Amino acid sequence: MLAVFKNNCNRLWEEKMYLVISLILMIAAISAAILLTTRIETKGNIALVVPNQQVLSEHESALMANPYFNVTVLDVAPTTSALVQSRYDAVITITADGTDAITTIKNPAFKTMVETALANPTGFVPDTSQARQTGTNILGFMMMFLLIQGVLYARFFAEDKEKHLIRRIAMSPIPFIHYILGQGMFIFFMIAVPSFLVLGAAALIGIEIGFSLPLYAGLIGILALLSTAFALFLNSFFDVADTANMLGSAIIILTSILAGSFYSLSKEATLFDKLLHLLPQKDFINFVNALEKSDLSQSTYYQLVYVVVLSGVFLAIAIVNTRKDYRYS
Repeated sequence: MLAVFKNNCNRLWEEKMYLVISLILMIAAISAAILLTTRIETKGNIALVVPNQQVLSEHESALMANPYFNVTVLDVAPTTSALVQSRYDAVITITADGTDAITTIKNPAFKTMVETALANPTGFVPDTSQARQTGTNILGFMMMFLLIQGVLYARFFAEDKEKHLIRRIAMSPIPFIHYILGQGMFIFFMIAVPSFLVLGAAALIGIEIGFSLPLYAGLIGILALLSTAFALFLNSFFDVADTANMLGSAIIILTSILAGSFYSLSKEATLFDKLLHLLPQKDFINFVNALEKSDLSQSTYYQLVYVVVLSGVFLAIAIVNTRKDYRYS
């Protein structure tokens, strides 16, 4: 295994650009996650209708200064189509007797939030219990890049198949499983070590990264295991490196977006959301989110176990399928 690992390191050293691009993407992902986590999230665009140049009340004036809403003052109420087109999330109309009438096509919870903000605009802070925190955002943004890196670094395994070098290895005294595990060890370390070092550097310069470094080591290790197993699994079925690379990247990008790698796209208790739990990225990010909020349950532990078991299944299929193809060579 060590011989395969060292040989791949030498091959990578001759193609340093892959490593440089990987590090740049990782730093960009972590930076984007930190920036998006720390900025104030706007909760809605409000149209404040003030007919006949009425004087704004103290609450209405304070709402205009609230950082969580973009308030636009109008003389005439916007049409319903403006709400449908999401130009405005709610319309607050000052009636003739000075009271406020709120109109929105969003759910009752949103209307209640606007009412609360209007009643106490200076002290209003939105409920952030459902929002992702820093550590979950960072791992969510990193996840897709880490998984793609697995396909990228598996190119040496694919090249061995494409150039028929693997036939010589299969006929040599080297146990074939040692060769596969050596390829896996190389991919795993090339994914896990640089990404952990980037996070370590961010922590050293005082950036809030959510989790502790030992916890990040474990979580990145699980992602690296999934990425490694999937890359070997995919390449075991193809003899051309570019085919596995293109197909793997497309699958990872699509499933990561659907799984809510960046933002959650689904509502709980829907059939769509239940189907998304087949994607390991969905279960992993749910576990991380629960871990950061100290809301772990038996089901979230099962989600993490599912990711690890699925990785083991991918790896086992990769080993069996590759050995089957070269057993009689």
